[in-house]
Amino acid sequence: MNFTSRQIEILDASKSLIGEKGIQTLTIKNLAKKMLFSEPALYRHFKDKTEIIKALLLYHREIVELGVKKIIESNNNAVCKFQEILKFKFKHIENNPELVMIIFSETSFQYDSVLSACVSSALEERIEKINSLIKSGQHEGCIRNDIDSKQIATIILGGIRTTILSWKLSNFKSSLQMDGEKLWLTFETLIKK
Repeated sequence: MNFTSRQIEILDASKSLIGEKGIQTLTIKNLAKKMLFSEPALYRHFKDKTEIIKALLLYHREIVELGVKKIIESNNNAVCKFQEILKFKFKHIENNPELVMIIFSETSFQYDSVLSACVSSALEERIEKINSLIKSGQHEGCIRNDIDSKQIATIILGGIRTTILSWKLSNFKSSLQMDGEKLWLTFETLIKK
């Protein structure tokens, strides 16, 4: 998805507002005040708050997908790719802690079909990519094949979410990247053949 420089500026301000006071404070009025814009000026770039949150999710999803694509296309084996992907994702989230406020607000989105579909689509894509990488590793012989690839993907996603949620609940006091490294060592023990 292509965003204009002004839209990216609005997304950054939205992310900052969410990080300061939570997702519930993201309103067009509060955003306009933060950016010293008029509300009609914001409406020229996004039709409403839902569109801003969706764009924010898509914008960061695109950044992560580009980084993951480079890792997937490398010549490393599947286990090394997994490790690099986890490092990349945890670093991205640690550098953008406001995203956690959005990621863990998905229950707020359950009654908004646009945001719910966006979050659901992202989750399905993550599961499929992890599952595909696991199958690739099983085929290479570096990932155990006595456990169903989808079950391994579920365990990995659950571990990632729990690690990120714990980091959020500690008020971002620990190093998410270090927590991610510890998690990786556990995953490696579980999946390596």
